[in-house]
Amino acid sequence: MQTLFVINPVSGIRKNLEQITGLIRRKYDAAGRGYRIEYTRYAGHATELAKSAAREGVDIVVAVGGDGTMNEVARGLVHSDSALGIIPGGSGNGFARSLNIPLHPEKAIDLLLSANQKRIDAGMINEHYFFGVCGLGFDAEIGARFQNFGRRGPLPYFYIGVKEYFGYRPERVRFTAENLDVQKDIFLITVANTQQYGNGAYIAPQADEQDGFLDVCIVEPFTLPQILANLHRLFNKTVDKFSAYSSFRCKEITIIRQKEQGWFHTDGEPRQGGKELKIKVVPGCLKVCHGNK
Repeated sequence: MQTLFVINPVSGIRKNLEQITGLIRRKYDAAGRGYRIEYTRYAGHATELAKSAAREGVDIVVAVGGDGTMNEVARGLVHSDSALGIIPGGSGNGFARSLNIPLHPEKAIDLLLSANQKRIDAGMINEHYFFGVCGLGFDAEIGARFQNFGRRGPLPYFYIGVKEYFGYRPERVRFTAENLDVQKDIFLITVANTQQYGNGAYIAPQADEQDGFLDVCIVEPFTLPQILANLHRLFNKTVDKFSAYSSFRCKEITIIRQKEQGWFHTDGEPRQGGKELKIKVVPGCLKVCHGNK
């Protein structure tokens, strides 16, 4: 069995880069397993490496980094027989958490060597794949600010979120899905394939990455006392009890916003998009290595 490790050297693992590569070499050498290590050099490089590995018939391609690195590698593996593995090294690691992959590098490598695999769905927003969540509104705006902040981790993200909250203005959007055509002022919309944002925050507690559906989660505008009283619900899987939250499942949804251009995100990575966002599920298109639930 051949494994390719795709390492993002500027992700959250950069402080422990030598330690992680040393662990990979030691454990794979001891197991007598074939492997090689590649480092990304520019945006999109991980996708190129993954596509090449899939064409070569590499069994597992491992994203070593955060959700952004995961997304790039996974994009190169869709509709192939090569499985995605993950050694988490990002700020939130939402996708890895949803697949029960250990956050500790040594345990994540041990999981790869045991190679439990399954096929899961993905989503597409316009021409962009996402594997955990995509969305627009407040979280996309925060993601854009966070990308250029210079520091990673939950505390900087929380700081930016609090700062931006007081200047953020909800936007009016129209969304159409099967037998549905609604206009609403939204604080955010998250379309989820898996349950988590990251850091243990569950935006879609009922999401199932193998059910052929996406969970559309809508948070309408709320007051500061309301969010302070309900923020804990993100972390105990009761966000559906928050009065400003609603959700439904669908295979396709179109979101039309009033402004001509704005931010959206794919697995936390901010992108600029136009007025209309078309989102759909892509069933069973990605093979992944996972932990046991």
